[in-house]
Amino acid sequence: MGEILMKHGERGKLAKMFGVSEVTVRSALKERTRSELSQRIRKAALARGGVEDGGIENGVAKD
Repeated sequence: MGEILMKHGERGKLAKMFGVSEVTVRSALKERTRSELSQRIRKAALARGGVEDGGIENGVAKD
């Protein structure tokens, strides 16, 4: 999986939904954390129109 990209302002809405900081949401969307809460945030982000980044960095696919 890769980072989940969201429209401007959606991270703040997710933070309010889950009662957490935007830093927590950002960490979850970038897969820096893998807790149950992070998984729920990622799932909600995708349901709200977030798009998973294909994992391409500098023209090379990431593993």
